[in-house]
Amino acid sequence: MSMQSLPLVSVITPSYNQAKFIKRTIESVLTQDYPHIEHIVVDGASTDGTQNILQQYSHLADRFRYVSEPDRGQSHAINKGLQMARGEIIGWLNSDDTYFPGAIRKAVTALQQNPDWGVVYGKGLHIDEDDKVKYPYIWVEFDRKKLFHFNIICQPAAFLRKHAFEAVGGVNEEHDWCMDYDLWNRISLHYPIGTIPEFLANSRLYDACKTFVYELEPGFSEILKTSVKHHGTISNEWLYHYTQNHYKQGAFWFLNKLKAYHAFGPSPQIIASNRYSDSWAPQNLRMTIEASHGPMNALLIKGSNQDIAPLLHFHVMRNGKFVYKFQVTQGRFQVVIPITSEGQQCEVSIFCSQQILQNHPNNPEVKRSVSYHLEEVLPLSYEEYQFYQEFTKGKAQIENWVNRRVPSPRI
Repeated sequence: MSMQSLPLVSVITPSYNQAKFIKRTIESVLTQDYPHIEHIVVDGASTDGTQNILQQYSHLADRFRYVSEPDRGQSHAINKGLQMARGEIIGWLNSDDTYFPGAIRKAVTALQQNPDWGVVYGKGLHIDEDDKVKYPYIWVEFDRKKLFHFNIICQPAAFLRKHAFEAVGGVNEEHDWCMDYDLWNRISLHYPIGTIPEFLANSRLYDACKTFVYELEPGFSEILKTSVKHHGTISNEWLYHYTQNHYKQGAFWFLNKLKAYHAFGPSPQIIASNRYSDSWAPQNLRMTIEASHGPMNALLIKGSNQDIAPLLHFHVMRNGKFVYKFQVTQGRFQVVIPITSEGQQCEVSIFCSQQILQNHPNNPEVKRSVSYHLEEVLPLSYEEYQFYQEFTKGKAQIENWVNRRVPSPRI
């Protein structure tokens, strides 16, 4: 079979300051036994010698092309490469990853044998800086339900039909960490995704790699956004991974993220409050809770009693009626108020027994009444409340709760 009768494969490599690895990446493409390949490197104006390495391959003409100019990040670089690509099959190989020998030939064969597939992926290995194997990437036959649970596709081991890639709008440039997970979710709505039970690529993991450095942020935010967008909630596997590996971030950090993306479904929100802009609370703190889409099951507050009084008493009112009281005896406090919402909106007042007059921060000639510094105040849905209760009991307890949780994804 002549080269011209074989489909052209365009391998896109986004690159920025990866001089240490990019030669290995390029060589793994150019030494493939599949003859009809073009390798496109989209470099973001690297300053570490990457451009000198790329220049060494410029004599290969149509088989190797590159651009080096400022861009808006990895996702933008991939989309630029997609626009430059002439092939009908796209490989996406990051500048520190490598292909196994024969990977492209095997992927093309699978796509030719299965013309309805929009994507095919194989197995992958995680390797370190010195190309030593760390452990295999998880591999299972594709199923959209499995994709909800975790990113089951090793990105460098995946090959896409260009028309399928373009049909979903390329890579979402709002993402800078889990853009591949978002892409698989979007493509799988419109095209079958197939598998090859053979190793096709190496995904490099090391301390300075993007996967590790940005796993927490923007990683967790992007996982939440993607999961809720495509499935309506977050899976136990993602929740387990982040709570176990980043437990020290604390309950409030996780709750703020989960609430921001409605990861446990509709969440009650504070829509009005008389708390001061610098987080000091007046003696009578008043809040309006919006609960039309998700009822409140508790109110969580965190604050500090700075030079007010050694003992503070609090009375809580809901829609003008007394519902709860508590006291604070320590300088820093974290209190769960078991209070449910009434109706679509709920008015909550928290009255403190002590107050002091304090200079207004914007006008020292004006005095204001304050009672405590209110760092956080979160109205919680039932599942958010359960999450908080178990999280504060310890790492093992939140693991048990996550494993018992029964999410209801929208597949």
